[in-house]
Amino acid sequence: MKKFLLVIMALSFLLCACSSDDNDAPQKEEEKEEDVRYYVKYEVTAKTQHINPIKTIKFTTEEGSKTIELTGSLTSEWEATYGPVSKDFVAQLECSVNNYNYSQTFHARIYICRDKEPFVIKAEDEDKTISLKYAIDF
Repeated sequence: MKKFLLVIMALSFLLCACSSDDNDAPQKEEEKEEDVRYYVKYEVTAKTQHINPIKTIKFTTEEGSKTIELTGSLTSEWEATYGPVSKDFVAQLECSVNNYNYSQTFHARIYICRDKEPFVIKAEDEDKTISLKYAIDF
């Protein structure tokens, strides 16, 4: 009988020692939120009937604001991906031409990607000048 009680107590001890702690699950989920990485992809197509206009593109990255200029072509395309950036990052994209009288059309998009998920269009416009903005909130 003593052996039987000893076996029961040993099994009870093992079962109690191996039970999971429910408090660990929320901490792991919070850690996952901090580990989420976001990436921003900018895409611009500029079409004009003139070869000479300078097309200016301003945008934000994880390192701050940047500006590039596109020249010398009737159709100019530019695409770039930046990151990782934080959840509250504000992606901004501005497109303009040095002479507003030129017949110029921009088509611009801002895409956002979370970790290894596919990029999703979050802002888009087509006009002579463009100003897009999107704050990451998902």
